[in-house]
Amino acid sequence: MSLHIIRFCGFLLTALLLQSCSSGHNIQEYSSPMPDWVRSRPVAPGYYTGIGWSQKTRNVHQYQQTAKQNALADMASEISVSISSNSVLHAFESNLGFREDFSSTIQARAQEDLEGFEIADTWEDRDNYWVYYRLSAARHREIIEKRKTDATILSSAHLESAVRSREEGQVYNTIIHLVQSMEAIKNYFDDPLPAEFMGREIQLGNEIFNQLSSTISAIDITPEQQSISVRTGQEVPASLLRFTVSGNNGRPVADFPLVAGYSERPIRNNRARTGRDGTAGFGIDVVRSSGNFETFTIKADMETIISGATSDPVIRRLLGRLGSPEAVVRINIQRPVFTLITKEENMGVELSPGSIEESFRKSAAATGYLIEEAKSKADYIVRITAETKKTGEAGTYINALLNGSIIVELPGGNTIYHRRLENFRGSHFEPVRAGEEAFRHAARRMESSWFREIDEIIKRR
Repeated sequence: MSLHIIRFCGFLLTALLLQSCSSGHNIQEYSSPMPDWVRSRPVAPGYYTGIGWSQKTRNVHQYQQTAKQNALADMASEISVSISSNSVLHAFESNLGFREDFSSTIQARAQEDLEGFEIADTWEDRDNYWVYYRLSAARHREIIEKRKTDATILSSAHLESAVRSREEGQVYNTIIHLVQSMEAIKNYFDDPLPAEFMGREIQLGNEIFNQLSSTISAIDITPEQQSISVRTGQEVPASLLRFTVSGNNGRPVADFPLVAGYSERPIRNNRARTGRDGTAGFGIDVVRSSGNFETFTIKADMETIISGATSDPVIRRLLGRLGSPEAVVRINIQRPVFTLITKEENMGVELSPGSIEESFRKSAAATGYLIEEAKSKADYIVRITAETKKTGEAGTYINALLNGSIIVELPGGNTIYHRRLENFRGSHFEPVRAGEEAFRHAARRMESSWFREIDEIIKRR
């Protein structure tokens, strides 16, 4: 017999042996019939049950874990959740429409509370894996009551701290402790939580909710001035936008966080805390508005308060619905006042008014600025100088050249804008007409760009 035939026979024998072993394994592994609990949901008095399934993959651990998680979720859904009329969730629903946000939390909590369950059975075939969990209802109630008692004790301790802080006028700390008290029982918002507190019987969740609502509603934010007047381009100092925060009995609230909003645009440094006297001030670097008025709003900075107490998204959404005390100041926008000092000469003859001055006045009126003759009333002094001179002739044409400057000053003399007027040319048969053409070129530039530059500098300086 040749070597090739011997090798082929050996290979064939090995393949037959492997197939035989494999077939025997499959028969042994999947020979058990499908149990009744896979066909229909089992009924086990005194137990919660959960059936989980997963399609098999190459990763045994992964598909088994998937089936187990599905079984736990199935068991959790079997544990009914009813909302007591004495629960804090009932108060949330009545006042804030909160159940929609909390429904997912109820389901998640039910699954987290599953402890002491056992695997009753497993079954698998070639493509599927099933697991059967069960949990003693009595044992489950025992575990939940223990957890609820622990949560009630912790919550009551925070509530006591909140009451002490409120008596001491520490509004910020009062809210912090109330939020922490609420977070301690967040898994039991749907249950009544009777407790003895400071010598009286209370429903703990409702007591926290009521104290939190009354604490926030008692916060009063009062502006020192209900309205102020500011010119476009001017700063609003913090001395004009001061607010006082008071709590119970009108006592000033120190170290309380506030957040500001300005209707024109976001502002820098929009958060502050009140000082010992319960006041805080905010400033606006420059008013740029072209409207008649803007509003400046101050609110209790609930975001800062909440972040100091909890990171739980459910609690944060809840507190976001409680509202926030606020105060509003109206900022009346006044138009800046210009005084014009001009000297425009065309071929040695003074123009009154000059073309550049007229263009400036037109642009100022269109933008809402005012012009006064008296320098004492001016916010800005505008100096316009311009003159034309004959520069030569080209055949029958006479050439004219305009030079000058535009300067904008503050009343104290500081210059905020300086534009040199150079090389504006005109030509005509007559010298005066040539100069007028050069002035028209400069006037058009005033309307198209120079006044806009001045306006931007005033609004952004």
